[in-house]
Amino acid sequence: MGIRFNLILEERQYRFLTTESERQSLAAAELIRRAIDDAFGLTPEHRTDGFEVSFGVWRRPDAAIVGRRPGVRFRR
Repeated sequence: MGIRFNLILEERQYRFLTTESERQSLAAAELIRRAIDDAFGLTPEHRTDGFEVSFGVWRRPDAAIVGRRPGVRFRR
């Protein structure tokens, strides 16, 4: 179920939206929904899995660094 949302457009935006709506034979609301999906990457093909890359070299790491990484033990 959709949610109703009011939007105030400038005249030039409204003219462009209605022209595109007629050209593509789509409702203006559908064009707005698609634009939001594209702009914010809400479509599955725009999503990427996150990853972490970290690199560090310490002669003697302090407890704060060791505490952030599970399974790493501080040796003396």
